Amino acid sequence: MGLELAPKLIVVGMANLINMVMVVLFAARIFGLAQVEHTSGIVTMIMGFALGYIAFLNKKSKRDNWMTYLLIPIFLFFVVELFLDYVLMLDFRNTVTVGPYILLYYVGLWGLIGYGFKFDKKWGFVTLATYFANMTLSILPYI
Repeated sequence: MGLELAPKLIVVGMANLINMVMVVLFAARIFGLAQVEHTSGIVTMIMGFALGYIAFLNKKSKRDNWMTYLLIPIFLFFVVELFLDYVLMLDFRNTVTVGPYILLYYVGLWGLIGYGFKFDKKWGFVTLATYFANMTLSILPYI
């Protein structure tokens, strides 16, 4: 594997891992497993911050702009998540502020899908599949 492929493959792998850990998180929420849900949230947040660091390294290394810009929304989502859920501990999910929060989450995940497709078409479809698994579990309690 070429040296230039490694960062892209790491990001695509983390994108799919984030989606699958979110599947676990949403399943834990459905089954009332609060500790599993909490731990899964922290794991995904750590991965989100790692993606932010990779975006910084991509910018610093003067890699293609898409390698930076597609990662910024998911990083910003996890920054917002950190402050709302862990620092301020706000119960915002039943308020009007949940709309922009969810939009930022989707935009972040769409950026990861785009990253997957820019890296390799097959990986793009894998990322899209794990995204749909994530979305299915996220909306399941509401249908």
